[in-house]
Amino acid sequence: MEREVTEGEFVQLLRQGQRVFNRICIEEGAYRGFDLTNLTFNACILSVDFSGSNFQDTRFIECNLKSCDFSYCNFTRARMQGNALDGAIFKGAHVKGITFSENTYHSVTITESHLSEMLL
Repeated sequence: MEREVTEGEFVQLLRQGQRVFNRICIEEGAYRGFDLTNLTFNACILSVDFSGSNFQDTRFIECNLKSCDFSYCNFTRARMQGNALDGAIFKGAHVKGITFSENTYHSVTITESHLSEMLL
C-alpha cells in the first residue's frame, strides 16, 4: 500500500537528505525547477508538476507517473523502467543517456523512439 505524502512532507524529506522513496503517493503540489538528482522512486504514484526540474541520474522503477508534467526537465542518465506514463508530458525534456524500457502509455509498451516523439 502506498503512503500518502503531502507537498510539505516531500520537501522536508528532500531537505533531510532522503534519496530513496518506496511506495509513496504524491498527487498534489508543484515542484517546478527542483533539483531531484540521484533519487530513486520505487513503485510510487506521482501525479504532479515537475516542469523544469533536474532528474539527472534519477531512477523511476515501476511507478505510476500518469499526468506528471515533466516539460523541460533534465533526464540525463536517468533510468525509467516499467512505469505507467498515461498523460505524462515530456515537452522539451533533455533525455541524453536515458535508459528507457518497459514503460507503457495507455497499456501499450513504448520505446525510446516514442519518447522522442513526446518531446515535441
